Amino acid sequence: MNFEKLKENVDAAQVVEELIAISKKVFGKCDDEVKKVVEIFITESYLMGKKNQVKTFEE
Repeated sequence: MNFEKLKENVDAAQVVEELIAISKKVFGKCDDEVKKVVEIFITESYLMGKKNQVKTFEE
Protein backbone atom coordinates (compact mmCIF):
# COMPACT_ATOMS: atom_id res chain seq x y z
CA MET A 1 0.00 0.00 0.00
CA ASN A 2 1.27 3.44 -0.90
CA PHE A 3 0.81 5.34 2.36
CA GLU A 4 2.15 8.58 0.89
CA LYS A 5 -0.56 8.60 -1.79
CA LEU A 6 -3.18 7.65 0.80
CA LYS A 7 -2.07 10.55 3.03
CA GLU A 8 -2.29 12.94 0.06
CA ASN A 9 -5.82 11.74 -0.72
CA VAL A 10 -6.91 12.10 2.91
CA ASP A 11 -5.37 15.58 3.14
CA ALA A 12 -7.14 16.61 -0.07
CA ALA A 13 -10.55 15.44 1.16
CA GLN A 14 -12.92 18.34 1.69
CA VAL A 15 -15.86 16.59 3.37
CA VAL A 16 -16.44 13.56 5.57
CA GLU A 17 -18.11 11.71 2.71
CA GLU A 18 -14.84 11.83 0.76
CA LEU A 19 -12.99 10.27 3.69
CA ILE A 20 -15.60 7.52 3.87
CA ALA A 21 -15.24 6.87 0.12
CA ILE A 22 -11.44 6.65 0.49
CA SER A 23 -11.79 4.23 3.40
CA LYS A 24 -14.15 2.03 1.35
CA LYS A 25 -11.51 1.84 -1.39
CA VAL A 26 -8.78 0.96 1.11
CA PHE A 27 -10.88 -1.63 2.93
CA GLY A 28 -12.76 -2.77 -0.18
CA LYS A 29 -11.96 -6.45 0.24
CA CYS A 30 -12.91 -6.49 3.92
CA ASP A 31 -16.36 -7.46 5.06
CA ASP A 32 -19.15 -4.94 5.53
CA GLU A 33 -18.71 -4.86 9.32
CA VAL A 34 -15.15 -3.53 9.00
CA LYS A 35 -16.30 -0.84 6.55
CA LYS A 36 -19.14 0.14 8.89
CA VAL A 37 -16.75 0.41 11.87
CA VAL A 38 -14.41 2.67 9.88
CA GLU A 39 -17.37 4.81 8.76
CA ILE A 40 -18.56 5.14 12.37
CA PHE A 41 -15.08 6.19 13.54
CA ILE A 42 -14.76 8.80 10.79
CA THR A 43 -18.23 10.21 11.41
CA GLU A 44 -17.85 10.30 15.20
CA SER A 45 -14.41 11.94 14.92
CA TYR A 46 -15.93 14.63 12.73
CA LEU A 47 -18.80 15.20 15.15
CA MET A 48 -16.41 15.34 18.14
CA GLY A 49 -14.31 17.91 16.32
CA LYS A 50 -17.40 20.02 15.61
CA LYS A 51 -18.53 19.75 19.24
CA ASN A 52 -15.07 20.70 20.57
CA GLN A 53 -14.88 23.61 18.15
CA VAL A 54 -18.17 24.98 19.47
CA LYS A 55 -16.95 24.60 23.07
CA THR A 56 -13.77 26.50 22.23
CA PHE A 57 -15.70 29.42 20.76
CA GLU A 58 -18.10 29.51 23.72
CA GLU A 59 -15.31 29.62 26.32
